[in-house]
Amino acid sequence: MKQGKIVRIFNQIIEMGREAAIAMILFSMLAISARVVIRYTLGFPINWVVDVSTILQLYLTFLAAAWLLREEGQISLDIVLSFLKPRHRFFLQIINSVLGAVMCAIITVYGVMETWSSWKLDLHLDMPMEPPKWALLIVIPVGSFLLFIQFLRRTQGFLEKYRSCRPTKKNE
Repeated sequence: MKQGKIVRIFNQIIEMGREAAIAMILFSMLAISARVVIRYTLGFPINWVVDVSTILQLYLTFLAAAWLLREEGQISLDIVLSFLKPRHRFFLQIINSVLGAVMCAIITVYGVMETWSSWKLDLHLDMPMEPPKWALLIVIPVGSFLLFIQFLRRTQGFLEKYRSCRPTKKNE
């Protein structure tokens, strides 16, 4: 496979994660609104809405994280970076991206271990619906792995910018 095709496939995967997160937000919003309306007009709540919305919050966070990082939509300390020379700024962003990748790799490994353990032990969550715990946890290693890959891509991009920004007396 060519590298361009792999990049395109990865971009499509994180776009699908973004689209799924949008759908989850909309579903949760509509379901919670329906729950409130039905509770106060008909007098009975739709109890499963709270469980599903809670689970979807975790899912949408991990599914959209890699896309958000690709778009540089995360919170950053731009005020600090704006005072730095370009070469120093890129160097700090490389360090930040490497640390992010390391943390995501750790979360991925431990997430896989915990998900596998929960599946093998047939654990269930203490919620009225009692969903299997692995079904909730599986999104953590999947989303963290996608975020790990995106941090590596980000590191590569900043490395290229760092190398192209030759030190001179003016911008060193």
